Amino acid sequence: MTASGVPDARVPAARRAAVDVPVELPQPLLDPRVPVAVLIAQAEARGAADARGHVLDSWSFGDPAAEPSEDFDPPYVICLRRQRDVAVESARERHGITESRAAELRRRSEVAGQDMATARSMMDRLARRTARLQEPADHGPDGAANETVADDDPVWEGETVALGLRWRLLILFGIVLAETPVHHLVFQYFLAGRVGVAAIWALCVSVAVFLVTGPYVAALLVRARQATGTERRLTLVVVVMAVFWTAVVVVLGLMCGAVLDLDQDKLGPLNLTPTTVVLMFVGGLIVAGTMAFMLGLSRRHPFQEAYATHRRMRDQLEAMRRMMIEQINPEYTEAGPEALVQAIAAAYAAAEQAYFAALTHAVGHPSFTEAVQHRRGLRQVVPS
Repeated sequence: MTASGVPDARVPAARRAAVDVPVELPQPLLDPRVPVAVLIAQAEARGAADARGHVLDSWSFGDPAAEPSEDFDPPYVICLRRQRDVAVESARERHGITESRAAELRRRSEVAGQDMATARSMMDRLARRTARLQEPADHGPDGAANETVADDDPVWEGETVALGLRWRLLILFGIVLAETPVHHLVFQYFLAGRVGVAAIWALCVSVAVFLVTGPYVAALLVRARQATGTERRLTLVVVVMAVFWTAVVVVLGLMCGAVLDLDQDKLGPLNLTPTTVVLMFVGGLIVAGTMAFMLGLSRRHPFQEAYATHRRMRDQLEAMRRMMIEQINPEYTEAGPEALVQAIAAAYAAAEQAYFAALTHAVGHPSFTEAVQHRRGLRQVVPS
């Protein structure tokens, strides 16, 4: 977030969604998280106070011959029940607000999970198809091949450990760095005195970059074709680029031979010929290009890359969602507010029990205790 409250464009959208959500819920009418020990202590103190003040007596609970009823419950008990209802409503409201604030992160996480499952199923299908192509065709009675995939065909077993992008770029840079002096040996011979030294080095670096990145980009295109197959027209482009790349390498080899001014007398003791030396130079450039091509292929399969990307996205979104929920509503549970509602009801029921217990204990009269128990349905009055 910027100072003006506008989301920073450099922050990922999922992270901005978590940052922009308020970290506190609205203040409830009654905190549903009041500990049961506090409610019981308050109820016991109120029961003892009502007994000392003679607020209630045996007739406060109605006619002893009447049926058990809540009509004659003490005002404090009625107040406890109203507080219970308000606390339950507050708990449900807090749960609903928490879900609404986390809904966007949940939706994005579910979408990432669906994309991850799709990528995995595609890898399973590719593995089954590859296994079927490697096995002998099972011909039916009519001679037609049976393409039914057996249930025991291998499926994708997990992600591969590909060479990281940082290492691929480092190796490419090393290859360019190694080729540049060789190119400088050739171009300096032909261009010295005609162009500046900086221009010669720039040309050497440019040619080295082309000879390295060309095969690397071609490998990336070849690797991408395995995912969708829609880039088949790029095959011709790759072939054309390979032809020009080979031509440049051959010309550079011939130019290197001319620069070295190979002498048969000097090469004789080494059992070498000028052609061998030129081929060694060309071979070095081909090896460098092949390494660049292999680096381009040293990526996960596009389906695996999609699986890993969406898995990381899902995990990040889930982590942000859990962190946001923990900040705004620690008692939130995925199962719903019913467990908290039951805990609130049990806490207020325990407070009600504690009030009656403290009241009867403080009064200490058998008729009062009997009236309280009768009204609560704990004791039936037998007519005489």
